[in-house]
Amino acid sequence: MIRYVVLLCMFITIVMNAQESEFDELLDLFEEPNKQIPVDQALKYFDFKSTERADALLTGEIVVKTSNYVILSTVMNCNVGVSCEQSSITSFTTLGDRINTIAFERKIADCSFDDSRTSVFVSSNLLVFKEVREKLDCIGDGKQIGIKMWLEFQPIKGDGTFSKPYTDLKAIERENYIYSHRIFTVDELNDKTEEELAVIKNEIFASHGYMFTKKKWQDYFESKSWYMPSETDAADKLTAIEKKNIELILSLKQ
Repeated sequence: MIRYVVLLCMFITIVMNAQESEFDELLDLFEEPNKQIPVDQALKYFDFKSTERADALLTGEIVVKTSNYVILSTVMNCNVGVSCEQSSITSFTTLGDRINTIAFERKIADCSFDDSRTSVFVSSNLLVFKEVREKLDCIGDGKQIGIKMWLEFQPIKGDGTFSKPYTDLKAIERENYIYSHRIFTVDELNDKTEEELAVIKNEIFASHGYMFTKKKWQDYFESKSWYMPSETDAADKLTAIEKKNIELILSLKQ
């Protein structure tokens, strides 16, 4: 019985080592962007099959790598008669088991529209994308006749699973929006000056309509198009993330 258990453990170890080695070969491909992924690997790891619309899957980059998971981006050029490039991101366990796949970046355009999605912030627990929809004058001079922009936030769980994304329309105009959407650490804020920390803290309050009593901050935020002062006390409007970041900022200023 003991011998059987030992042999089983040895077999499992060999299988896992082989699986990890195969995944390492895939990761090596991502050292170079826009490299065609072999058909067998494209199918095995990304469930990609060649079609008339997309005949090849290309390497993008290693977007995030932690001790628990790896996120890879892949690029696909669309053969649809317009300017079109789309990329996806797929999260894997460190052994190469696929966890999730979602849209990453996108650029699709013709004479009547320009549709783009761009990565603007990357961390191990949050991705942020800028979405832009432009309407163009196809008949006339091709100039822009309408535009919509917003930010999409994509949380990542500790096991590499992508949570439900959400949007923030006001954040697109804010300079320090990220501090309302992700908890920061001491190491990440240590290099900030006292003035930079003050701006970050007060911008969080300003985003909730806080009316400042100091003229310095009144003047600073009244120049921002998104600022709509309406509250004498905005503390109860702060999210759990914002409270954590403000607590950290205050501790650093002491």
